[in-house]
Amino acid sequence: MVIFQMISLCLGICAALPNDLTGEQPIHTNSIQRFAHNQEHDGKGNEVRALKKVFLSNRSITCNDGSQAGFYLRKSHTSKKWIIFLEGGWYCYDHHSCRNRWLKQRHYMTSSQWPDTRDVGGILSPKAKENPFWWNVNHVFVPYCTSDSWSGSKPASSSQMFSFMGSSVVLQVVRDLIPLGLENSTDLLLTGSSAGGTGVMINLDFIQEYLHEQLQLKQIHVSGVTDSGWFLDRTPYAPTNKPAVEAIRKGMEMWQGKVPRRCREEYLREPWRCYFGYRLYPTLKAELFVFQWLFDEAQMDADNVGAPVTKQQWDYIHKMGDALRQSFENVSAVFAPSCISHSVLTKRDWQNVKIDDISIAEALHCWEHKNSRRRMRRLRNESMFNDQLKSLTRRNRKRIGNVLVSSNRNSSLSDGEEGNRKKRRRKHRRNKKERRRKDQVKDNQTNHTRTDPITSNSLNSPERRPSRSPKRPKCTHRRLERCSWPQCNLSCPRLHNPFTGEEMDFIELLKSFGLDMESVADALGIDMQTLNNMDHSELLNLLTQQSN
Repeated sequence: MVIFQMISLCLGICAALPNDLTGEQPIHTNSIQRFAHNQEHDGKGNEVRALKKVFLSNRSITCNDGSQAGFYLRKSHTSKKWIIFLEGGWYCYDHHSCRNRWLKQRHYMTSSQWPDTRDVGGILSPKAKENPFWWNVNHVFVPYCTSDSWSGSKPASSSQMFSFMGSSVVLQVVRDLIPLGLENSTDLLLTGSSAGGTGVMINLDFIQEYLHEQLQLKQIHVSGVTDSGWFLDRTPYAPTNKPAVEAIRKGMEMWQGKVPRRCREEYLREPWRCYFGYRLYPTLKAELFVFQWLFDEAQMDADNVGAPVTKQQWDYIHKMGDALRQSFENVSAVFAPSCISHSVLTKRDWQNVKIDDISIAEALHCWEHKNSRRRMRRLRNESMFNDQLKSLTRRNRKRIGNVLVSSNRNSSLSDGEEGNRKKRRRKHRRNKKERRRKDQVKDNQTNHTRTDPITSNSLNSPERRPSRSPKRPKCTHRRLERCSWPQCNLSCPRLHNPFTGEEMDFIELLKSFGLDMESVADALGIDMQTLNNMDHSELLNLLTQQSN
């Protein structure tokens, strides 16, 4: 078992973050997506319809540098569903970190270089093959230019060169979409990755309250999907001058950060705790679906664990995965693969990662569809109840009044008489239920014994019993990886050299950490030649089986 534990500790190593990554630098990609194509086509050589830039109508709501904030829009002429996606990109939390961000990642603080169009993949793709369930809905991509996890409400001032208006941007985007068709919609799905995923959780209830209570657009069902934004406020692996908890605390003060009222009331003395998903989630009213890698690169960076090369580092990372798993205990809808990566929703290959052969897209569609059916059932019941109330005539109301009067008169009946009455009512209900059950049994027998018109043989006979249709995967909303070590899911993003982007040879990866490959071969019961000839997936599959 020791050898397999050593192997499991090495499986995800090359996807770890470089040592010089600082808290000011955004985590915005995973190792298999560093080299995306700029142009996408529909398979026939035609360029797909891109998202078009729209600046906010309220010019006082800006990016960090005072430039106009905005969004990218692709309207649908056939769908009443809308998806709003909040881009990720870390944050800055004091004068030094924001100045450093301005020098190194200026595109996260200004709109001055925004192109006229954008082409985004995954859940915002207009191609049915890449995005089978939401390719034709209304798509909105909101670029991140406020550096505040989409929570700030602070305009620029003479003492502060940057504004932080992320929460104001989200609300204004929704306001500007109302006359563009959102007011006639049925569903609004607020989504986001990384800092955008945190922004979804922070703004979801605000958006629902704005649409339902202020605008009275209660027909719009508001729900959210957070992708790689579910962070833990753990003690870091090694001392650091920028612990995530302290950075968020300082940042919230600097941004004048807004968090949902119910969470703020829960953490009156520490409202910055509401930036951490497992603390915020229990206070949310709107429905939320959580996607989170169990070994998220951004969490590893926030915990200052560095490139894991020692047993102590890997022990810490394993405990991090366990802590994340435990934080989902009361989450009703979650998809958490055991992989080292970061973000998924707008990746071109977002359907490749699976748990129990179900992709994130399928799990999300199942959750959305089930919520939709439950909502329709509730609305139908409410409508029927209202119709019944309206159909009551004055005569019926008078009759109800007489019944009430009569019941008051009969209230003086003796306890014995009242008890006999209740017994008769219970007996009547039992008889009625029994008759219903017998009728059902009779119907079932009739259906099962009808004859085949061709062979005149009973369809329920063993020889003629019809074959059952293949069993469909169960539509469950909680998919947590069963294995507990990194990269044990065969559909995890492939390991790549972080400098060249090329896929690394798996055997060389294991050798690079001083693992005795002859011992590995002996433990697996194979010779060295067979081990060397195995490809990545074969060896990983064998190691997974042995480890389990």
